[in-house]
Amino acid sequence: MKKLILEYHDFFTIRYILTTRHDTANRYQFYHAKTIAEEWDKCARLTGMCCDSDIWFENPPSPYAVALAIKAAEFQGQNASHRFLRRIREQIFLRKEGLCQFDDFLEAAAMTQLNLEEFQTDFHSCRSIKAIQSDRKLANELSITELPSLVFSTPAAESESIKVSGRYDYAVYVQILKELIQHRVQAAPHPTLVDFFATELFLTTREVSVVYDWTEEETLKELRKLQLKNIIQPVELKSGIYWKHICQ
Repeated sequence: MKKLILEYHDFFTIRYILTTRHDTANRYQFYHAKTIAEEWDKCARLTGMCCDSDIWFENPPSPYAVALAIKAAEFQGQNASHRFLRRIREQIFLRKEGLCQFDDFLEAAAMTQLNLEEFQTDFHSCRSIKAIQSDRKLANELSITELPSLVFSTPAAESESIKVSGRYDYAVYVQILKELIQHRVQAAPHPTLVDFFATELFLTTREVSVVYDWTEEETLKELRKLQLKNIIQPVELKSGIYWKHICQ
């Protein structure tokens, strides 16, 4: 997804659909922490992404509260919501912070420069609840039964959406995008690795390898160059190593 956004951001926008159920169901899931943790470990092995599953035993988050916070951030615009979502992922997947209390979300909102008064009002209002309900309704209409699922569509009312469930090679998503646009599109040039880290803040070796079409050996070589320059630093988790940008 990061590569698709990087190369073709001029031709599409992304809307995230949340399928989180009511909080009582989320709490029930905590009794199945072992099962959820095993799914996270499986995902880490398949994708090369870092996510520490121990959080489900040590400090489990509330998926419903997280969903409310994401929807509250969305009311401040797409760029703001994407920054907030990235911060939430970092807090949960990498730092093992449960994010169950509103103060936790307020701190994340401050880090991503959201309007805190608006965020607080929207989080505690019916707007965020209705936004989640709208997402669930849309997911049902699109027959979303598997995660991840991507739905490609155009503004034309008569056009049909293309749903892709599961994981596929990158070229498949590019081909679908080009078929929907129906005219020749050129991938945008990649930023330097330094600029990419400055924007994303943290990346795994696998992400860098996929985005820049480098082998793992080539990727590690470039990453170590930046490490020697004190631009990034490795952070080791149970599921692997990710690289964090050092803010100057």
